[in-house]
Amino acid sequence: REALFAFTQAVVNRTDDGLVISPNPFYQIYEGAALLAGATPHYLPCLENNGFNPDFDAVPAEVWKRCQILFLCSPGNPTGALVPMNTLKKLIALADEHDFVIAADECYSELYFDEDAPPPGLLSACAELGRSDFARCVVFHSLSKRSNLPGLRSGFVAGDTQIIKPFLLYRTYHGCAMPVQTQ
Repeated sequence: REALFAFTQAVVNRTDDGLVISPNPFYQIYEGAALLAGATPHYLPCLENNGFNPDFDAVPAEVWKRCQILFLCSPGNPTGALVPMNTLKKLIALADEHDFVIAADECYSELYFDEDAPPPGLLSACAELGRSDFARCVVFHSLSKRSNLPGLRSGFVAGDTQIIKPFLLYRTYHGCAMPVQTQ
């Protein structure tokens, strides 16, 4: 939660009339981080008729133009819906076209139903596209779900180093040291 919040504060350009887009239902920090960063939350419904994923094709170009961050959560909470690899690639193309960041909340990435079909990840989509710089793409992982360690606040962020750089600077000012028992 803290990483998602801090990331939004570091990435949102407060001088623009920006949007932070998230799936709905959503993790409440997406909304709170957007509001406190000076952006407007924009919600994409996750309906059964679309496999509980947002219908990204239905998003108007003017919404993508104002988008600064697109939050993804795959597997989705609470539905468990997976964002397909071809959709991830399409979203990367949209991020390039409209200059926004994709922030993939992949803290449930190791919890899935079919052991033979793990969920695709955003950085894997980048790799398949030959994007070794992971431009406009950042993923968040947490030990709390996969290792049954809620509350320890341990995980990692990976992706585009040009985006992570201001996040790390922001973190040096507000971040707390990791407790000894977590280390």
